[in-house]
Formats: sequence, C-alpha cells, structure tokens
Amino acid sequence: MAKLKIKLVRNLRRSILRGHPWVYKDAMVSPGNIEKAQLCQILDQKGELAWGFYDPHSVLAVRILSVDKAPPSELFFEKRFARAWDLRRGVRAYETDAYRLLNGEGDGLPGLVCDLYGSVAVLQFDGQGPREFWDQDLIRRWLLENTPCRTVVEKERRHAEQKIESPEVLILENSVKFRVNLEKGQKTGFFLDQRDNREYVRRFTRHKSVLNLFSYTGGFSVYAGLGGASRVASLDVSKGALELAEQNWMLNGLDPSKHSSLCVDVFEYLRENNEFWDCLIVDPPSMSHSKDQKELAIAKYVELFTAAAKRVKPGGDLFLSSCSSHIGFDDFFGMIEEALSGARRRGQVLRVSGQGPDHPFPHACPELRYLKFVHLALD
Repeated sequence: MAKLKIKLVRNLRRSILRGHPWVYKDAMVSPGNIEKAQLCQILDQKGELAWGFYDPHSVLAVRILSVDKAPPSELFFEKRFARAWDLRRGVRAYETDAYRLLNGEGDGLPGLVCDLYGSVAVLQFDGQGPREFWDQDLIRRWLLENTPCRTVVEKERRHAEQKIESPEVLILENSVKFRVNLEKGQKTGFFLDQRDNREYVRRFTRHKSVLNLFSYTGGFSVYAGLGGASRVASLDVSKGALELAEQNWMLNGLDPSKHSSLCVDVFEYLRENNEFWDCLIVDPPSMSHSKDQKELAIAKYVELFTAAAKRVKPGGDLFLSSCSSHIGFDDFFGMIEEALSGARRRGQVLRVSGQGPDHPFPHACPELRYLKFVHLALD
C-alpha cells in the first residue's frame, strides 16, 4: 500500500473516472518535501479515487495509473505491456518492424515510451519523474521475454545525440527500407508517427516534381520516389540527416539522378527561391514546446505555410503537418485558412489525419492527439 496520499482540492472525480490521466499541482494539496517520484493514492471529498505516481519535479504533479481499488502491481503493469503488444498486431502485419510499442498515457503507462526498431527497443521517459518511477528492470525483462527485442537502450528526450552501442539499424516500414541512426537521430531515431501519412503521399506523386521541406532522413522523399515522382528534392538544415536521406533513397533502388538534397534553412530558401513544384510536403519540427510559445509558433507556421503555398503549381498538392501538442486541430485549420489567404490560393481538403495506430491516446485526453496532417489540392 502506498504511503503517499494526495488530496484533491478540485472536483476531478468525473474527469479521472472517464480516463483523463493528469492532475496538476494547483489541483491538489501539497504533500510537502518529497524528493523522488513515487506511487501515490489519490483522494477527494468522497474518499479513495485512483492510483498514480507523484512527480515532485513538474507542475504535472500526478499521472494516473489506475482507478482500481488495489494498488498496481508488477502483474498489473505486465498486463498493460501485453495489451499494448496486442494492439500493434495490425501494424506488424504490413511488412513493418519499426513501431511504437508503448505510448505513455495512450497505453495506460504514463510518461513511458518504447519504440521497437527490429530487434532493438529504445526507451524514453517524459521527464525526471517518470524516469524515477518506472522500474526499468521490469520493462527490460518483459521486452526481452515477450517481443523480438534483443537489445534495450535508453535515450534521454532532451539530448539530440547520445552514445549507443551499434547505433545504426536497418528497418522495414510498409516494405520500404530505412537506415536509422538511434544515437544521433531525433526522438528515438525516426518519426514513426508519420508512417501512414508517408504511405498516403506515395499515391499522389506519380510523374510529379516533389519538394520535401524539413526532410530529415528522407521518409517522405523515399515514398514519393517509390510512388513514381519525376524528381524529388529534400531540404533540411542537418547535413547528417541529408546524408542518411541519400542512403535511404539508394537503399530502395531508386534512380539517384531523380533525387537531390540541399542543406539550407527552409525559411530562407522559400524567401529566395521562386521555383514551382507539383507537390510540396511541409513537416517541420515542433515550434511550440509550451503554451507560452503558442502564439509565436502559430505566426511562424502561418509564415511557413503561406510561403509554401506560393510555390505550388496550379492544380498541385500541398501536404501540411504539425507535431506541436499545444496547437490543436482548430488552431491548425485556422493557420491553413490564414496561410492560403495570404498566398491568395484556394484549396480542397482531401485528407485530415494524425498519428498512426501505434500512437494511441485516451479518448478523455484529446490534447494527446498531437500530430496534425492535411492534404490540400490547390487551385
């Protein structure tokens, strides 16, 4: 039984029972000087409510684990791991061996992320509190015993480059081959959440010129090439990422003369270059890491989307995306409307989507539906 009890000062009973996974510091009585994250029992005016873990390092002070009467045990967590594994059976079925296995709150495992890259599992924790709470030995043991994983590594979220033994892996995604650098790569190494959107883009690139902005290691570029694009250009500020993009292009047997890469600042390129393209893909890194940055981020997105829309040929395709969790779908559509107005273009929305099925989120917490993706056909 947990020694730590957290008393709520706000009426969050309905929200928690419906599945919302968070309690902020201002909604509870301070438990005093607690140095490390630990299991806690959440109480309100009606009595016992839920189990979670208290994080003394964050304003997101409690993450909910369960509303059961008994505290969560090792068996409880192992059942959650097994449930997550079962939910990914549809992803694994499509010649794919790289996917997110544990998606934090979306799998009832708050603050814990695990991505599988073939036989390598990469763990990430959403801050110091989750890293202190989660039993890494339990997680490693379960992964090694129940998945194709043979190696488990941890990668800290805020460190762009970390030392990992055998950092490069070869993966399959929808039968497409990619070389991934787990050590230097962003996130856990690859943007797995865009898998379905990459496959979608592939259907629209036959005999078309394609400009992929913020291309990273060429995910969308390779799919565009496999879709039959006449030529593809990958733009990114990282020379190392572009080198991997070139390798991934060749890895899939594509004609090297149809792909070019340019190491540039995308905003500067769009200001200085007037070339028109049949398809433009705009998938920038997050521009908003907190609510305080939201308005500034929206202005940057509008600037970027406006400039991109101006470079699409009449009748061409514009694919826009945002991974900023503080910007919702309503915000995103508002940005698109403002951008197309600024570019004096009109568009038809052909697709609205988000992250793939290996990135689930609780129905009671739509703010965890962070990825936005929209396909527009422009006049």
